[in-house]
Amino acid sequence: EEKNGVTIYDVGKSKKRSNRIFKTTKEILEKAIELDSDIYHFHDPELIPIGLKLKKLGKKVIYDIHEDVEEDILSKDWIPLIFRKIVSLLFARYEKFAIEKFDAIITATPYIKEKLLKINKNSQNINNFPILGELSNQTAWKQKKNEVCYVGGISRLRGIKEIVNAISKVNNTNVRLKLAGLFSPQKFEQEISKEDGWDRVDFLGWLD
Repeated sequence: EEKNGVTIYDVGKSKKRSNRIFKTTKEILEKAIELDSDIYHFHDPELIPIGLKLKKLGKKVIYDIHEDVEEDILSKDWIPLIFRKIVSLLFARYEKFAIEKFDAIITATPYIKEKLLKINKNSQNINNFPILGELSNQTAWKQKKNEVCYVGGISRLRGIKEIVNAISKVNNTNVRLKLAGLFSPQKFEQEISKEDGWDRVDFLGWLD
C-alpha cells in the first residue's frame, strides 16, 4: 500500500500479546531483510532483537524511544507485581546493551535524552508536540458544550480514576466527561465504573 508517497508493508495484526512478541517480530525481521534497506528506524521495544540482528548485517539502525520503558514496566498490570522490579532491571540492562550498538537514538522528551546521552552520544530529542492548526476550532466559546474530552489509552497510570472523581466535584451538574479509548487492562473499566462521577461520563470506546 502507498499513502502520501510512503510505501507501507504490512505483516498483519496480532490478536495476542505473545504472538506480537514472537510471531510478528519474526515476520517483521523477514520482511526487513527482504527489503534490504540501508537504514532501519524502529520504535517498539520488542523489536530491539531485530535491530541488533540488522546491525550484524551491517545496516544503520535508529531506535526511537517515546517512553522510559524501564519505569513503565513497573506499572504494567499484565506483569505480576512480584516480578515487575526484576523484569524492569533485566530490561534496563538489555536496552543499555542495545543502545550502545545502535547508530542513533531518537527520544520524545528531554529527560529521556539526557538519560541516554550517557550511553549513546548520538541521541537526539524530537518532542511529540501537536500541530496547533489541527486543533483550531472556530466555534465561539459561548456556543461550546460543557464537556471535557479525554482521548487515548485509559489506564490507572494516566490518572483516569482521579479525572472521573474530579468530574463528580464540579458544581455544574451539566458538565460531562467524554471518554474515548480503551481500558488497559479491560477489567479496569469495571473498577472505574463504580467511582463517583461515572454517571457523568460518556464512554465512547475506541474511535477511528
